[in-house]
Amino acid sequence: MPKTRREREQESRHRRLEVLRLPAVPLRHAGYLTPHRTGPQWARTPETVGVGPDHRALAVWASREHSGRRLVTIHDGSRQAARSVQLDGCIRPSFVQPLPGDRILLVRARNHGGVNAEVWTCDGHRERHGDLGDAIAHVLTTPAGAIWAGYFDEAMAGSGPQTHGLARFTAALEPDWLYPQRPAMPEIFDCYALNLAEETAWTCAYTPFHLVSVTADTPTDHGRAPYRGAHALLTNGVTGAFLSGYGPEYDLVTPFQTEAATVTAAGEQIRLVLPDGMEIRRARTFCRGPELHVIIGETWYRIDLELLGDTRRQL
Repeated sequence: MPKTRREREQESRHRRLEVLRLPAVPLRHAGYLTPHRTGPQWARTPETVGVGPDHRALAVWASREHSGRRLVTIHDGSRQAARSVQLDGCIRPSFVQPLPGDRILLVRARNHGGVNAEVWTCDGHRERHGDLGDAIAHVLTTPAGAIWAGYFDEAMAGSGPQTHGLARFTAALEPDWLYPQRPAMPEIFDCYALNLAEETAWTCAYTPFHLVSVTADTPTDHGRAPYRGAHALLTNGVTGAFLSGYGPEYDLVTPFQTEAATVTAAGEQIRLVLPDGMEIRRARTFCRGPELHVIIGETWYRIDLELLGDTRRQL
């Protein structure tokens, strides 16, 4: 007999109380994202944010005066933006990433035909545009300029690269590699988590929830994850952590280790919180190897695997 709504809510509250009893590890403050130009033209909150392979943060600010004008700022933790560029006539982006040569990639998550990706030069000229597919959940770039896109479940109803769940594109916005759709590899119906460590991609996807890595053109299935439902993951190739989960487990961290073709839990679960102990809400997360970046509004936080495992930092 199916559970009633009241029973499901009671179970959720009970599980949340269990999670709240776990040790809490705080993020560390990394900096603020602010427009380089202080005039009233730019919105106070970034339209979208991103983190590049050099661990610098990017922010896109919409103009209050011109609908197609945006300012992209790059941040290294200093009080002021390290660099900025104004773009006129660009798309409204869901993702922003750097490309070699100080170029900027803008991508819109939805696309029902046409253009949803643009590459801009450091002096504000559109170099090229293209189509990365519809229903994009993640976009990350590598030091060499490869573009990785992970897709959510609505992509399955379309055609082209998006139906593979995970795809790699060149800096020219052309498909370069598509996730294998064959029985030998777990299927990707929804790319919940995507991590880039230099040129290697790691993912854990709905519904099989296997940890999979891709180096060059070769995917490797490391086995079923010890935690299902993680929406982010960190890894140094040997150890790692699954982050976040369904419902009351939104701030849960599950450590793991990889051995041959198996992935096993490695230590106790913990909670991830803000530096003051408050809960993490409405955050954008970016995983780069063992480094986690969390951006809430214009505030930027960081933590790595070593600090996650340091019990001395627990609250």
